[in-house]
Amino acid sequence: MAAAWGLSACQPQRPAGVQAAAAAAPSFDKTLADYNAAIASGEATTQGRMQSALVPLELVGLYAERARLTGSYDDYARAEALIARLEAQFPPSDALCLAKARLLFSLHRLRPAAQALDRCPRLAGEPDALGLRGDIAFQSGRYEEAGAIYRALVNQVGTPQTYVQLALYSAKTGSPGEALAFMEAAEKRSFGAAPVRRSWFALQRGLIELERGRLDEARALFALADERLPGYWLNEEHLAEVATLNGDAAAAKPVYEAVVRRTGAPEYLDALGSIEAEAGRALTARQLFARAEAAYAQRAQRFPEAIAGHALDHYLSAAPQPATALSLAEANYRNRPNGEAAVGLAKAQLLNHKPQAAARLIEQHLGRGWDTAEAYWILSLAADAAGDGRRARTAALEATRRNPRSATQYAFEF
Repeated sequence: MAAAWGLSACQPQRPAGVQAAAAAAPSFDKTLADYNAAIASGEATTQGRMQSALVPLELVGLYAERARLTGSYDDYARAEALIARLEAQFPPSDALCLAKARLLFSLHRLRPAAQALDRCPRLAGEPDALGLRGDIAFQSGRYEEAGAIYRALVNQVGTPQTYVQLALYSAKTGSPGEALAFMEAAEKRSFGAAPVRRSWFALQRGLIELERGRLDEARALFALADERLPGYWLNEEHLAEVATLNGDAAAAKPVYEAVVRRTGAPEYLDALGSIEAEAGRALTARQLFARAEAAYAQRAQRFPEAIAGHALDHYLSAAPQPATALSLAEANYRNRPNGEAAVGLAKAQLLNHKPQAAARLIEQHLGRGWDTAEAYWILSLAADAAGDGRRARTAALEATRRNPRSATQYAFEF
């Protein structure tokens, strides 16, 4: 299912101009209404020639936040267009460079994001810019460099954002217990956080537990996230994911149906299709998969880098298409060569009968510091397919040590 907004550039903030929903009655609809009102106000002041870049840059951030809240990519296009207008009217500034870099990072355009930071040398060493460079390094597979940046920032400035970055890094590099502690530290330092951010903290902790196979703990945290921001489809979707992993498709199905009605997101069409396929309703499943594929294709026309990882799951598992999966996985890995993309590419290689290449790729990332149960499980499958039973058994043991449910949670047919 959908990953949770990535690293710091995708972390939910509380943009100026958006008032937190009343503490007594927070809701997703109220939060979204606040964003809609702030965006409408910002758009009214950016018609025609802009007097300064201050309000437009705030509007760029609001667009990106609303895109993540709604699951729609239209606001990313609006943000890009506004950045282009700002660049045409104003000389480069630190704020503009940083805003553009953040947007590009959110769209998984790592090299252009780094180039945007390079355009403003005065940003060098500035905590927000340095943190973003850490995120770019991490997503580029330079784990040691990213970890050094995150630890330095925690020790130097210790803001909630720096703790979040170190938490998300730790979760993928073999220290989930530390990740939970860092995430809790970030939350404790976020005094007066808006409901959307408080919900996000609980969601992130739930995802860490989910990757450890602790479904009860994950479900409790996803429920807490839902309690903190009632009606938010992303929290509901993760509760449905846990239900699916527990074999309760009857509970998951209506949730996914509601999420599809609200977002139209193809990954949830795929989730519904998989439930229908498991129930033996092949025609309905094919129709859902076809709708998902059309949605992926439409989004890929505008934002191919951002959609690649999500679309890859469709071509790997929901509606397997080996050649398409391999092409997409290779492009995704070229763009952001991190451990997650490496696992996706390894799966595509397995689907195309290239187990040796899959095993080598996973081992490269494990050797550099990437450390997840899924990576070890896919390595075990690749080694077994390559005829190396000993390596397969060792990798499987490492996977189950990290997540006892690895065999079912990360099952992959090829």
